[in-house]
Amino acid sequence: MPTFVTPYSGSAELTASNGLTVVDPGAWRYSQAGYNDSATFGLSLGHPAPTSGGTLHLSAENWTIAEIGNELTTYTDPATGQTYGPELCRIVITGAWQVIRQQNSNSYNSFNITYIGTTVTDLGDRSMNPSLLSYTSPTATYIIQGSGVTGGAQDTFTDHVFECQVTESAASTNSNREFQSNTITRPVWAYSYSQSWQTAP
Repeated sequence: MPTFVTPYSGSAELTASNGLTVVDPGAWRYSQAGYNDSATFGLSLGHPAPTSGGTLHLSAENWTIAEIGNELTTYTDPATGQTYGPELCRIVITGAWQVIRQQNSNSYNSFNITYIGTTVTDLGDRSMNPSLLSYTSPTATYIIQGSGVTGGAQDTFTDHVFECQVTESAASTNSNREFQSNTITRPVWAYSYSQSWQTAP
């Protein structure tokens, strides 16, 4: 079994504030009152229209991994003084989509509203009717490694498209018999990362 030194590891989130591109906002906008985190989107549906928010579409490709970046680099082990080149470097990220879907807790307009909605990602999807449901996708792992690492050069990250699409429609009126709804969604790709260098075959 090959041996690695792993000086860098951690966890982070890919959000609309640090790498996810808003391909299409639909009728969503960043954060209802009280959700100013640049990751949460708010949707207001009013009487008599619109009753649909369209599609919120987010996408990212070759985005910058937190702390370690995307490039294979050199590392000098402070304990031994040994230097390992980029050909011995391996970057691994493992994560899943975590998409919160819920009524806005700051609003009372959504009582008795029922919904038809979907959350669709590159790792899976979920339909919802009559209630909004949060979604956690299956986990996936992506690797960037140099030619000197056991198994040879690999890159399953750079060309992968991370994608999330959210739809939402009000399917019934609220207690005031209006299509009046305030909801939020927080689409993030939550992941762990590590950067290692192979020290022995």
